[in-house]
Amino acid sequence: MRAIKQTGMISGLISLAIAFIFYLAFPGKVNLIWIAVILSSSASFAIISAMIAARNLYFLAGSVPHSALLSAGLAILTSLTIGGNSFLWNLSFNVLMILTVGYAIHRGADPNRVTSIFVGITASLTVTVLYYLINHFYLARSVTSEILGDPLLSTTADAYISLAVLSFTVLIFAFSYKENLLIGIFGRDSWLSGINVYFYDYIFYFLLAVVSASFMKIVGFILTHIFILIPGAIASMVSSSSIKAINVAIGISTLSASIGLILGVIFNLSPAGITGIVMMLIYGFILIGKKVK
Repeated sequence: MRAIKQTGMISGLISLAIAFIFYLAFPGKVNLIWIAVILSSSASFAIISAMIAARNLYFLAGSVPHSALLSAGLAILTSLTIGGNSFLWNLSFNVLMILTVGYAIHRGADPNRVTSIFVGITASLTVTVLYYLINHFYLARSVTSEILGDPLLSTTADAYISLAVLSFTVLIFAFSYKENLLIGIFGRDSWLSGINVYFYDYIFYFLLAVVSASFMKIVGFILTHIFILIPGAIASMVSSSSIKAINVAIGISTLSASIGLILGVIFNLSPAGITGIVMMLIYGFILIGKKVK
């Protein structure tokens, strides 16, 4: 386990090296855009995942993919009927929904009950919206992309957006991780330390909404659950400090993404799907290793 703790950041560097070596060794096989979007998404989700683990917000994390998928569907529908930029609509819808859930929890509602109702509503609306898009606008491919995720369909604009979202995620993390960690440990009693709990809660909700909405097309609805939950779960199993946890989460997530991209391109499979499989295998090996030890 100590080796895992010490090599979290090394794994991240190795993942970059693997991706670029494959890019240089097989020109034309891998696009730099694909590398940018899948590494940016995996690193962003790793940071989010570690913060979720620190805050013990797994109940909220499980509902985020449902919100992001509904937002993506509503954004496509709105841009087709009213106009405007689909990405901006997507962000707006997702931020509004996640902040609404956060507000309900702050008003004293039971978190598990709120998220259960939220998942039920968003799942029902998502099916309705996506069905409407398929049958009235014939956008089956766009709908499939949102559900399954495909970084190989990314454009240059997607790469710039991915890098911008990663930069934003790192900035928010650097600004608020200490406070989020204290809130995760002491809960509402963090007010006694002078921490504005509501402010940092809403900052985190906002970040969660931005990241999940921005990378839905790349990762897809199904794999978003794994990208949000697993890196932080692995990091919390093997790390004794918050910094080590972040290093492990980013290292495992980006390494899995690099391997997933390469194997996906070679065998003509979903890079996001292979990434999820690799991540789950790592989780399984670590879990077995801890039990054996």
